[in-house]
Amino acid sequence: MTRAELLAQGADLERRLGSPQDHASVTGFRAALSADEHERFPDDAWDALVGLGYFELFVPPDLGGRFSQLSELLLMGRLVARRDLALAIAAGQCLLGALPVWIAGSPALRERQAALLLGGQAGALALTEEAHGSDLAGGEVQALSSAPGAFTLTGAKWCINNATRGHSLTVLARTDPAGGPRGFSLLFLDKQALGEAGQLTRYVPLPKLRTQGIRAADISGARFDQLEVPHAALVGKPGRGLDVVLRTLQVSRTLCAAFSLGAADSALRAALDFVTTRRLYGEDLIALPAVRRLIARASLHLHQADALALLVCRLAGEVPEQLSVLSAVVKLAVPALCQRVIDDAMTLLGARYYLREEPFAHVQKLCRDAALVTLFDGSAEVNRHVIAGQLSALVSARASERATRGEHARASLQRAAALDQPESPLALENLRTSARGGDDVLNALTGLPPAHPIAVAVAGFDERVRQAQAAGSEPRDATFFELADDYVRLVTSAALEHVRRGAAPEGSFGAGLSDAEHEAWLRGALSPEAQRAIDATGLHERAVTHTLREHAAGRLFGAIPVELAR
Repeated sequence: MTRAELLAQGADLERRLGSPQDHASVTGFRAALSADEHERFPDDAWDALVGLGYFELFVPPDLGGRFSQLSELLLMGRLVARRDLALAIAAGQCLLGALPVWIAGSPALRERQAALLLGGQAGALALTEEAHGSDLAGGEVQALSSAPGAFTLTGAKWCINNATRGHSLTVLARTDPAGGPRGFSLLFLDKQALGEAGQLTRYVPLPKLRTQGIRAADISGARFDQLEVPHAALVGKPGRGLDVVLRTLQVSRTLCAAFSLGAADSALRAALDFVTTRRLYGEDLIALPAVRRLIARASLHLHQADALALLVCRLAGEVPEQLSVLSAVVKLAVPALCQRVIDDAMTLLGARYYLREEPFAHVQKLCRDAALVTLFDGSAEVNRHVIAGQLSALVSARASERATRGEHARASLQRAAALDQPESPLALENLRTSARGGDDVLNALTGLPPAHPIAVAVAGFDERVRQAQAAGSEPRDATFFELADDYVRLVTSAALEHVRRGAAPEGSFGAGLSDAEHEAWLRGALSPEAQRAIDATGLHERAVTHTLREHAAGRLFGAIPVELAR
């Protein structure tokens, strides 16, 4: 989609959802808070999404839906998340459960999954077990061949969103007792089919787990008591379950950015509502230098997160084979940057962020809810491990990659960064579990002056990786985990550079920056210690002015400034 098309689609969804501050709206803050307080699923809000055709976003076009371009899902998910993260995450879990079917499922499974989603029926992906957490290869749920043409499923999946209320569940199970990379498969459980086969009593829902955030969500699980499942329920080839899951998570990790961006947008908006109407020490609060500094810092972090997430979503259609690394970068960077936005908003609101009282009661809820995003689809440590495991290959291949496909990389990044150009659809069949040295986001930035912040940072980073290799460090060592954090900052800064090269749209924050301001922003993104470089350029005051203008105009913060429902 182009920027204009996204603006139109987003404005239409906003209008139909209504203002989150409307007390009568089933998708508003008050309804979300009530569901949270009573730990009750927001059924009315869910039904509203179904009525709006929201779940078409999760179904491929050949099956009657709209799932093809990640930037659309990023934006639409963000608009729902800014109202209620519990609702947005529960809906997103449906896509997570369906992705393995889209990637590897049979035609019959694809048609059944599409029918369920288009009918508004919830689904889930069941990966985790209480004893093993994110160690998927340690899972003990077994699906062993029993009667002719059937598996017998035993064990329990734990801490699964939509496990009880959902109509389908895609389950990762051990199909080889020895386990190993080819010892797991995926099974699609359709509760209606189980009921028709007299097997539903062997699917035993586990009690709802009480959580700190998204209290209204159905976080539960299921125990399988010798559940007989037909071979036709197999998703993909036997023994390829882990491979399909790894490719699934590349898409879902990227789209998790929508949850964090939505929460950060609402938090900053609440803080601006407060500081622009409050007086302190005889002055308007917004006039105090310390307040303006916090607004600027929050704004810059939000724009960084927005630029990275949007670029990677658009780039997924260009180089899906590199999403194994880029998705982990997004999952590490965006929630962390958005948490800083939320923290600054909390500081600006003072005691009010903590109160469960209107008009800012939704802030304490989103603070609790947003903290969860770092945990699912791979925790921060899991994603550091994903990146650390590929750093040596990325650095070793840099020279040859630039020599053999530099022009292709530059063209891909140019298309991805040019928001007025159509976005390439994502080809799920081209996802790979390794980028195999492909690093187009950095390799496309050739011809930079030697003193350019990113050129200096890439050269220094590559040298540190080579030194770590020479010292015998392994990807699981602390050295490589620290290098993974450095790589995340590098890619985030490169995203800002690519967006600038792609001609930031008129009226956007990046379009108004001078070269000095842009370089200062890059230095700040590359190193937390470079904050003084930002202070010296006046970038903070420009960020404040831009943010206050966008807020007053009622537009979403970022490169796709959707007109928000009043």
